[in-house]
Amino acid sequence: MLLDDIKQELILNHLEVKDNKYEVILDLYKGNEEFAKLSNNYPITMESVKKDVEDIPPFTDITCKHFISIYDIHNELVAVLDIIDGYSFQDKNNKNAIWIGLLEVDINRHNIGLGSLIINALFDVCKKNSKTIVQLGVIKENINALAFWNKIGFEVFREGNNGEFDLFLMEKSIR
Repeated sequence: MLLDDIKQELILNHLEVKDNKYEVILDLYKGNEEFAKLSNNYPITMESVKKDVEDIPPFTDITCKHFISIYDIHNELVAVLDIIDGYSFQDKNNKNAIWIGLLEVDINRHNIGLGSLIINALFDVCKKNSKTIVQLGVIKENINALAFWNKIGFEVFREGNNGEFDLFLMEKSIR
């Protein structure tokens, strides 16, 4: 239901969710070398795409993971969004939470409002589905991502380390 609502909300914004095509996602990733280096995914490989699309956190039901490929009206992949329904930092089974594992927007479409549009569509879907909190982690060195998430209303609630990176854990309440 959540995924169907996301698809409908994005259609209203002239965007479409399509099947994940690993080769196309790989091209999107290759366009954002800076993020790949920050996230230790450089050089970018098909294996890193496969991992992002298929991996789920421990103790999480596979049906709760949604790796979403978002296309524009010209049939070009413009972004990917990875979310876990019912997952929060504090409670791995929080039915009212959404965890954003990744939002990656085509490098040529940065700073035009596309990322904000996608996340605001997600917020609308969260409201419709009685979700009350959205959380994510930002690599501390990723100042561009931190600025983006702050701009759309996320706040740091904790600093942490996931074994690989020092992170700012951020959240936004949905009302």
